[in-house]
Amino acid sequence: MVICNSKPRKCYKLLRILSVSIGPVLGLEYQCEIPQDKMVPVHGTMSKIGCEECGAQADFETFCKDVKENIKDIYGIDNTAPQRSKNIFCKNCRAPALKPTTVLFGSSLPERFFTCKSTDLPDADLVMILGTSLVVGPANSIAYAISEECLRVVINREPVGQELGILYGDDATRDIFLQGDVDAVCLDLIIRLGWLDELLQMKDSLPEASKDLLEATIQTIS
Repeated sequence: MVICNSKPRKCYKLLRILSVSIGPVLGLEYQCEIPQDKMVPVHGTMSKIGCEECGAQADFETFCKDVKENIKDIYGIDNTAPQRSKNIFCKNCRAPALKPTTVLFGSSLPERFFTCKSTDLPDADLVMILGTSLVVGPANSIAYAISEECLRVVINREPVGQELGILYGDDATRDIFLQGDVDAVCLDLIIRLGWLDELLQMKDSLPEASKDLLEATIQTIS
């Protein structure tokens, strides 16, 4: 359960400042205090636990503790893990069906995704696409379910989404490609937009690699 000890990078902090997020499953966006009505976890989230049988919610920290005490560590990292796995039962229906509320392959996406897609995207002025291959549908339909006037900003190490209509180079009129590591590009955006002070207030909650990048960048601009 790596997510128990993970921290959100600066790309999540940018979304926190913008107060909007859509898509990731890691659950790190919840650590950034982004208003939940501004988030649409398209493929679910690792930060919430639910029963596949009855739908009841379970406490996240308790589930992490139950996993550590009852599930075998197949990677051999945790010497305290049991040698054999035991079921973790739902307290509501007693079924052994507790899991993070991620959307498994072949399952339907949350209805809220389709509702927000039809109500929010037509009026969007800007869509930011960060760190994705844009090959998984229907989530990738966000890239083209917008008006022709809406700007698209792609932050990625390589161009993506050409088959969805995203243009690069001299042919691009509304598509902007910011090439590079998502964390570094988002930090540059935060600085250019004058939001560095707000990011510094969140510094202690950053993972070490992001914190090191932030400190190194501050030294170069000070």
